[in-house]
Amino acid sequence: MELESRLGWVQGARRGQASLQYKGHLAGLVVSLALALLGLVDVRRGFLFPDYALQTPWFAFSPWHLLMLGAGVAGCLVSYRRMKEEEARLGPLPLASYVKGLALVVFALLVADLFAYRGVAAARAASAGEVGAGWLEAFGATGWLRPAALAASYLLTVWHATFLGVLLAGLALTVLPHYLRPFLSRTGWGGSLFGAVFALPQPFCSCCASVVAPSLVRRGASRQFTLAFVVGSPMLNVTSLILAALLLPPPYAAVRVAAGLILAVPVTWGVARLADGWRGPRGSASPRRWSQWASRWSGRYCRLFHLEEMVQGRNLSAPSALLASWLTVSLRIALLIVPTLFLLSLVTAGLVQVLPESLANNGLGVVLAAVAGTLLMVPTWAEVPVALQMLQAGFSGPAATLLIVLPPVSLPCLALLGGALGQARVVALLGVVVAGLGAAVGMAFL
Repeated sequence: MELESRLGWVQGARRGQASLQYKGHLAGLVVSLALALLGLVDVRRGFLFPDYALQTPWFAFSPWHLLMLGAGVAGCLVSYRRMKEEEARLGPLPLASYVKGLALVVFALLVADLFAYRGVAAARAASAGEVGAGWLEAFGATGWLRPAALAASYLLTVWHATFLGVLLAGLALTVLPHYLRPFLSRTGWGGSLFGAVFALPQPFCSCCASVVAPSLVRRGASRQFTLAFVVGSPMLNVTSLILAALLLPPPYAAVRVAAGLILAVPVTWGVARLADGWRGPRGSASPRRWSQWASRWSGRYCRLFHLEEMVQGRNLSAPSALLASWLTVSLRIALLIVPTLFLLSLVTAGLVQVLPESLANNGLGVVLAAVAGTLLMVPTWAEVPVALQMLQAGFSGPAATLLIVLPPVSLPCLALLGGALGQARVVALLGVVVAGLGAAVGMAFL
């Protein structure tokens, strides 16, 4: 008995030592990931160091970035390998308790990085008393070269947010079904409310929010939750609301805040409710040829977003398995979403190119602004400088309209969202409602 007791004590001590070492490796991985993310956000914003070797509107470079990114990536790789070695000794029971904690920590790091990305630019804009919209210049390109230049300028502006969106989408697809399915799957008013709340810590533009949407849908999110998240992320963006309050005249700032609340919850709830009541065509009449063609191609497009196949059968019993699954899925999402986003941005810029260039402060000008603003993709809070420029030019009605229609949706956003939901009519209705509300508000400001 004494020998067995001593053996048990020795085995317990070894497991305790292995567990302590494992926690150290896990902490090292978290610190290394935080360092890499900090270096990456500074590449985009350039706020950590007094001087940079190179600064452009899209990135900043310092030799310190190489050290930060190199140390962060190397630390992640070393910690991951050490964790894999220790996991073979610990067994599945203690490891399962670490998976949820690691998922929450990774999510918190990504959200913190996103807020640093938004917050630095917002603080600079508030300090300067103005917000730039240089990406709209599209490198000075004119004619039919302008759509490609505008699409490239836009993606260069939002590359960091798109990167974070892909990582969050991969994390959502990997872990959400295990922990948040009861909240994601809620329908009705509660689903819209939870979707808006889920959007609050993720201040994306509409395109980057729609990158996350397919992962939410494929892991059980309801239509109400998904619509509220995609619309609420840009419309309830805290930094956008603060800049609007600081820089816009009070009536326009109030409209921007009110529009965020109305579009994120009541409007998305109403659109989803109407969609729930739709039924397929009755009768035995065969569909027309164009309808069959559209259905076939829309089906192929929607199948691109069957992302749940990426994680089927993956084992998440250990933190290392979670990390491997998350990064693998994120890479596959990026290979699908980023080219799609560029092509849709190119199409959108081309459509906006053919709209009439003349804009007046009248009803027609408001309608044109509503249509163009609903289609055009813009970075986060770009509606504020655009509205300010319109106000300075004397276009009070179109300025109010663009404050409403620019942030919540765009043609790329609607296309990605439609592919995720598998219902083009839902997103078409959402776009029409957004444009209609923007036009109504613009008319009131004439």
